[in-house]
Amino acid sequence: MNRCSKPAMAWRALMLGAALAGAGLLAAAPAQAQMPRPFPAKAERGAISFDAPPLVTLNGKSERLAPGVRVRDVHNRVALTGALRGQTFTVNYLRDPAGVIREVWILSPTEIERDPRGGFSGQARPAPASNYLN
Repeated sequence: MNRCSKPAMAWRALMLGAALAGAGLLAAAPAQAQMPRPFPAKAERGAISFDAPPLVTLNGKSERLAPGVRVRDVHNRVALTGALRGQTFTVNYLRDPAGVIREVWILSPTEIERDPRGGFSGQARPAPASNYLN
């Protein structure tokens, strides 16, 4: 005699699959958090204050944000410029051909120590990773 109905067994299998998929995503999260963000070679470093977007103060000078500007927070998520009003950050940024700021990356304390081109400021560069194929 079958004690479990077919829908109940299917439901349990579905829940087990979802739990295993969730566990796999959680296991991958710490490894992703350790990856440094790649910045374009043309990115410049500066201090930005979000006054009344699209107007900002960059390195003490009044500047304008481009329409459709992308501002990324320290977790690389898109941040809304209105929510950043009144705050000052150290950033890497890019300009478009018209000279307005089109991309901004708010830097974490570890990234602030890095040179905008990927090295470390005031320190020796880290040794390259060894080749495991030798």
